[in-house]
Amino acid sequence: MGRNFTVLRVESGIGASGFPHIGSVGDSLRAYGVKLGIEARGLKSELIAYSDDRDGLRKVPAGVPEDYRKYLGMPVSEIPDPWGCHSSYGEHMSSMLIDALEKLGIEFTFISGTEAYNSGLLDEQVAKLIENSHKVDKIVREEVGSSKPEGWVYYWPRCEKCGRIYTTRVIKVIPEEKKVIYACDQEFKGVKGCGHVGEASYVRGEGKLSWKGEFAARWAALGIVFEPHGKDITDSFRVNARIAKEVLSYEPPMTVMYEMFLDATGGKISKSKGNVITPQMWMKYSPPETLRMLMFKRYHGTRNISLQNTPQYINEFERNLKLYHNLDKIKSERDRISLKRLVEYTFLLEGVPPPPPYEYSAVLKVARMAPRDLSREELIKFVGDIISRYYDLPLERLLDDEWFIKYVEYAKNYVDSFSEEEGRVVIPQQVLAAIEEFLDRITDDMNAEDIQNLAFQVIKEKGIKSKEFFRSIYRAILGQDGGPRLGNLIQRVGPSRFRKMFRELVEEGKIVPG
Repeated sequence: MGRNFTVLRVESGIGASGFPHIGSVGDSLRAYGVKLGIEARGLKSELIAYSDDRDGLRKVPAGVPEDYRKYLGMPVSEIPDPWGCHSSYGEHMSSMLIDALEKLGIEFTFISGTEAYNSGLLDEQVAKLIENSHKVDKIVREEVGSSKPEGWVYYWPRCEKCGRIYTTRVIKVIPEEKKVIYACDQEFKGVKGCGHVGEASYVRGEGKLSWKGEFAARWAALGIVFEPHGKDITDSFRVNARIAKEVLSYEPPMTVMYEMFLDATGGKISKSKGNVITPQMWMKYSPPETLRMLMFKRYHGTRNISLQNTPQYINEFERNLKLYHNLDKIKSERDRISLKRLVEYTFLLEGVPPPPPYEYSAVLKVARMAPRDLSREELIKFVGDIISRYYDLPLERLLDDEWFIKYVEYAKNYVDSFSEEEGRVVIPQQVLAAIEEFLDRITDDMNAEDIQNLAFQVIKEKGIKSKEFFRSIYRAILGQDGGPRLGNLIQRVGPSRFRKMFRELVEEGKIVPG
């Protein structure tokens, strides 16, 4: 029914009313995964990234000037960009998600909703829906009910006087002229219509469909065969599926419903609430592969996410990458297949590289130890020097390894952003005094074994527990209870540098006597 199978198109809607978060990019990633699966079967496919920039502004999101309330109800493609770098508010918001999709390696065809209406792409579908508005209204009432009067036309003309769409209503349809008569007399979010009565063409963009029909129009016009949807728009998807089939004679696309992401407190991530984690923020602390893996891992069930937990996602990514190259270690065939597919789709079916010969957790530990005043190049060299010795790798190899360099950058960003939140390390006075004496006595010409023996000698002289001595140093330097053998660690960092690092932490109040 109404499908063109020459190219199997999948779609992802791009909201343009607020800052895009990782849930927004997840919709596109999941659709892209289906595109890749279709192409893997030898068929042609295309991802359409459709920007809803014809929508009216419903709320002023956190981070947008509060005086933008004056634009409530106006199409976001006609509202000025608060930051002055794009032609409109809608283009600015869409551009952020486009940037994220490109950084995630997603290939897509972008379509602006405003341009789709203005170009006539949706004319045929808009005409059918308006001229059969009684059928649309019947479906809406049967599926979700409506507070609107019987025979309501689910189309918003743009008021030619005040520029709003959500304050208008259709009074009369003139199908032979493809026009409607409208009145701008509705109230939206406390904003009252200007009272203007006028006429508007319902082709070539003088208004827009409501959600009760717009999805269906897009599907039919573009030949969409698959579109994922969030749990929050399940009703919209169901209504549009019936409208597509019963009014537009188009078989609705297949779909899969996914659930929402929650912030660290368990609250829903929302553009208007301002607790958004954008894809760009995520990729400041973690590689794009971790975000792709997060989205492909599962669709069902809500998930709490936090940027402070990004090291855990990198660790999971590394574990799965290692397992992929050792699939025989997975006993269950089902788990083996699932892991294999997850990793291959994480790398967008372009080939899975071997795991790096070092772990991000080690890079992060060393970055925590590094003096804060190092330049980017000095930091890479500092971390590289220790990691090369720890993993017995040539330093030159690490310094030419783009993956390693990115790891160092993620670690630096993480330490810069979250070190303050990690709190102070409280060390018992007697233990701290022993550590200070130990640091006074280590010298640059000592080897790892000499340093280790000196530690035990000081512990014995001071009559303290060795576990408490070592744990206090690891907590202060690495942020955890244990680590590599202390003598080896200090020898690799350099005794003088290690002593300086520890004492700077004391001076900064990050190590305090208990």
